[in-house]
Amino acid sequence: MRGQKAAASSYGNSSAPTRRERSPLSTRQQKVSDYMIARMENDVPLREVIREDYVRRNCSQAEVERIVSDPGFIETARERLGETFRSEEFKL
Repeated sequence: MRGQKAAASSYGNSSAPTRRERSPLSTRQQKVSDYMIARMENDVPLREVIREDYVRRNCSQAEVERIVSDPGFIETARERLGETFRSEEFKL
């Protein structure tokens, strides 16, 4: 056990894997997922984002459903939503 910890730290990557590393999505689906998150960060509702030409051109409806069901996408979207509500804009 001790040797494994030392080996992990010697690579400088002892942190948890990133969303991209643990995602079951294809590279193309991951790019669409990243696009969708970026659009939502620009205050575009998810319902509108999934209807945008870029999303529809690059993914089928089934793939969009897979993206929005992906735990990594949900986690990132939830984090962004939390950041939005903690922003100055929402302080009373």
